[in-house]
Amino acid sequence: MAAQGADGDWPKDNGERKDRQDRCDCREPTDQILNTGELLLEGLIVDHVQNIPDVAGASLPGVSLTDQQRNDPSIKRLSECLRKIGDDLNRNTELQRIIERVQCNPPREVFFQVAQELFADGVFNWGRVVALFYFACKLVVQALYTKVPDMIRTIIGWTMDYLRVYVVQWIRDQGGWEGIFSYIGTPTYQAIGVFLAGVLTATFVIWKLS
Repeated sequence: MAAQGADGDWPKDNGERKDRQDRCDCREPTDQILNTGELLLEGLIVDHVQNIPDVAGASLPGVSLTDQQRNDPSIKRLSECLRKIGDDLNRNTELQRIIERVQCNPPREVFFQVAQELFADGVFNWGRVVALFYFACKLVVQALYTKVPDMIRTIIGWTMDYLRVYVVQWIRDQGGWEGIFSYIGTPTYQAIGVFLAGVLTATFVIWKLS
């Protein structure tokens, strides 16, 4: 960051600062990032529910995603990317076993404990963002199993509130949701299932000790 001059004004040679401002001007507005995020989350929920025979075809109150929105080329491409990460998480048997244990707890308490543990070290990456969405999907399925579908809108609200307060600035810094395309295939992406399993284990221990 450029230092201020003795008189409190910015130095005359502020090319670096102007470049930084230009980059900032190219970033997506916060509202747009949140709107896109909600569409992606709802799409992930719909896909996740449709792939579980016991709840496939169930009504999803609170999910307002339209076919037109789902078929938007940008949303469709992003959704496929999130789905790929979610499918890899689904194949992690240890992770699924831990999720079954954690989901026995009160959903709101569990959700915010998991979110807190996901970013507890201050490190942000796309795998952790998608893991948050993935866990929200799991809570939605649990709501359907326990016959409380009205919880679905609430779970979406929790996720978007957390994103708004803690994560949206990081997403803006990556150039918006499109930044996720460069994440697929990285070592961090390949390890996200193990990481989330660790987070859920920690959450379960925290809950047991509280």
